[in-house]
Amino acid sequence: MTRPLAICVVCLWVLASGCTGGPATPQDMVFPAGRWTNGSACLSATDQGCDLVVGCGHGQFSKPTVHADGSFSVEGTYRIEAGPVSVNPAPPASFSGTISGNALSIIVTPSDPTLQPASYVLSLTSGTARCTVPCV
Repeated sequence: MTRPLAICVVCLWVLASGCTGGPATPQDMVFPAGRWTNGSACLSATDQGCDLVVGCGHGQFSKPTVHADGSFSVEGTYRIEAGPVSVNPAPPASFSGTISGNALSIIVTPSDPTLQPASYVLSLTSGTARCTVPCV
């Protein structure tokens, strides 16, 4: 009778240990594709990457992984494109933020210490077109 009891205990232990990290555990996700805007800023996210346009500013970065808490951080580039003047190659910048439902908070931190970080709050729209830089 002890052998069947031992087998039951082992089976219950295996089942219980196999349940950790199950469907209820939050997991990382892919940055949602689409067009995020707020009227003055626009971010288009596709499988090829992300383009952030704010006035004459233009940032590019690869599609980041969004952590279970909604946060993300990725390196990319950011430059001002005004008329025939453009910085090539584009200077590095960091992009970080959080996603909560259809709201995106993003912070752009240029590598140039003389430039201040900028933050934007954007909403996911039904649009799919890429954002355009109006100053080029």
